Amino acid sequence: QHWASSPQTLVVEHDDWGTCESHSLGEASVGVGKFTSKSSRLLVLYTGGTMGMKPNAENALAPVPGYLTEQIHFLMELHKEDPLPSVTVLEYEDLLDSCDMGPAQWRKLAEDLRANYEQYDGFVVIMGTDTMAYTASALSFMIENLGKTIIFTGSQVPFVRTNSDARRNLLFSISLACTLDIPEVCIFFDDKLLRANRSRKVDSGSFDAFQSPNFPPLATTGLHVQVNTALLLPQPKGKLAVHLEMDKARVVVVKIVPSFDMKALLRLAGQGAATCQAIVLELYGTGNGPHKDPDFEEAIVQARKNDVVVIVTSQCASGPVLPFVLPRSLSWLLEHGVVPAHDMTTEATCAKLAYLFGKGLAPQQVASAMSIPLRGEMTPSCSLKDMEQSLKSRTSLKHQVQQGRL
Repeated sequence: QHWASSPQTLVVEHDDWGTCESHSLGEASVGVGKFTSKSSRLLVLYTGGTMGMKPNAENALAPVPGYLTEQIHFLMELHKEDPLPSVTVLEYEDLLDSCDMGPAQWRKLAEDLRANYEQYDGFVVIMGTDTMAYTASALSFMIENLGKTIIFTGSQVPFVRTNSDARRNLLFSISLACTLDIPEVCIFFDDKLLRANRSRKVDSGSFDAFQSPNFPPLATTGLHVQVNTALLLPQPKGKLAVHLEMDKARVVVVKIVPSFDMKALLRLAGQGAATCQAIVLELYGTGNGPHKDPDFEEAIVQARKNDVVVIVTSQCASGPVLPFVLPRSLSWLLEHGVVPAHDMTTEATCAKLAYLFGKGLAPQQVASAMSIPLRGEMTPSCSLKDMEQSLKSRTSLKHQVQQGRL
């Protein structure tokens, strides 16, 4: 579809019937284009990260308080004739590297978003990229009944550098957060708006640093903004609720490799929930693990005996755990109470575990809830029940073929 040229960026909406609508970015309209540019208000929460860094005396990059806030105000003045919202910057006193951000910082972000929720139409969070997928995924679970857009962004190269990706990421995030009616926590990077709890950082040396391996982008930018409206979560019917307890979960992620010492896993499982409430196993392919190693199987038995929730994710970049034909080892794991992560990322899996344990749920309740989509973090059709039904259908079909009836 070719759209006539316009002095403003066009938003092109694709629905589940394949039809399109278009309107100017920043103008009031139906569909996902919700606010007018001059009436909307946006809050930027600046927590730190590469975007606001400058070289110090040792020529190492370090955050400079006040610098990025000043540049944002300069950008807004430079683009004052463009359809952009009124921007307020909340710069945190302690500008952190994202590697130092955890449950305490997630709580602070959630509290600030809740405190300012009614005063602003959209929100942008600027932070470092290394743990952005973890933080954004965590916020997606912490904020229930979200009715506005929260966009996380950052940059690979500092704002001060001529080859920086900061301006593009920042300007698009600011414009989209108040223009599109997307009630979700998102990540914007390079040219894509991604659902936060479907995202992960995949490249440390490219501007296209984030991908959503098992879910399409919510929107892509170019000459037009292409919005996949069929993928968006619906507007909530309940009141905003913010859950702050994310530090009660003791979660360990273990990546199994051919040389892994299974006795270490066995010792971890034997210590029980007092040391570790959940173990996330990154296994091969569709959830396959070593089925001839007695220590591996004993570790699973001990973990479940000690009320440790065991989740299986895949080491593959994309694709779900639980194929239509179960590997022998995965079938054994499921029989012993191990929970498949379906098509969730490891980042979303850990954030979801923290959220569920933070609500005070018992281990069996947490295990059951891990297979239920809560914030769009997994594909509903990837449920164990659906997989089992498909497996039964295929087994029946194979039997009929063998019997000569088909």
